[in-house]
Amino acid sequence: MLSPHQPRRFLVVLLAALWASTPAVADDEPASSAVAAQPYPWRFQFKRQNTDRGTADESTRSTLRLEYFPAAHLSLLRLDVPFPDADTSYSGKLLDPRLGDIKLRGDLEAVDVFGLPLTAYAELTLPTADPASLGSGKYQIAPALRTRLPAGAYRIADSKHALTLAGLVQQVVSFAGDESRKDINYTKLEASLNDGWGGGRFVKLTIKPVFDWEQDGKSGATAELEGGLRLAPAWEAALMGGGLLWGSGVPNTYRRRIQLTLGYRF
Repeated sequence: MLSPHQPRRFLVVLLAALWASTPAVADDEPASSAVAAQPYPWRFQFKRQNTDRGTADESTRSTLRLEYFPAAHLSLLRLDVPFPDADTSYSGKLLDPRLGDIKLRGDLEAVDVFGLPLTAYAELTLPTADPASLGSGKYQIAPALRTRLPAGAYRIADSKHALTLAGLVQQVVSFAGDESRKDINYTKLEASLNDGWGGGRFVKLTIKPVFDWEQDGKSGATAELEGGLRLAPAWEAALMGGGLLWGSGVPNTYRRRIQLTLGYRF
C-alpha cells in the first residue's frame, strides 16, 4: 500500500508559483473558452474558508490551488493543497496550519452529446493529512460529468448580463488507505445558475445534494452563493457563503461556511 506521505516532496516544487485567476469564470467551472480569449494558461489561487465543521475533512482551512489550462485534449489540470487549521472550530487559527488531503484533477475537453456540451474529469485524493484526523485517511477516486448551457441574456441599464445553467454528477469512492477509517462511497450532484456581466463580475447560486451509500443512501445538501469581480486584467476576488439545507454527517457537507478567494492569472 502507498504511504500517504510520499507525494509531499514533489509538491513543494509545484507550489513555487505565482497567483492566478480567470476573469468572469466561476470558481469550479471548465474555463477553456475563457482561456482561448486571453494569454493566461496558468492560474494560482489562495482560498481561505471558515467552516462550521461537517465531516472530518470539512473544516476551517486555507488552500493553495494551482491550475494549468492546456491548449488541446485536456481543458484543465489542477493541484489543490489544503492547510486545515489545527483548531477545527469555525473561527479556526490562521497562523497554525497543518497539511490536509491533497487533490489532483484532470478535465478532458468538452464534447457535444445530443446537443449538450459534456466535460468529463477525474479527481484523485491522497490521504496526506498530518495529523490524519484532519483528513479522510483514504485514497479516493472521483470521476465526474458536468455541463454548462447559456440560459439567456438581459440588460440592467447599460450592463449586459449573461445567464448560464450548469449541472454536475460525481461519484466518489475510496480504494486504499487506513483500514481503520470508514470507507467512502457517495454521489454528489450540483445545479447552479451563474450571472456574469462587465468587468469580470459574476454571481453564482449552487445547490449541492449528496447521497452517502455507506449510510444506505442517506442524503444531505448545501446551498452556496458566490460573487466575484476582476480587480485588474489578471487579478480577481470572490466571496462565497454557504449553509446546510438538510441532513447531517454526510460527506462533503457542512453547517455553514464563508470563503474568500484571491487569485492572479499568468
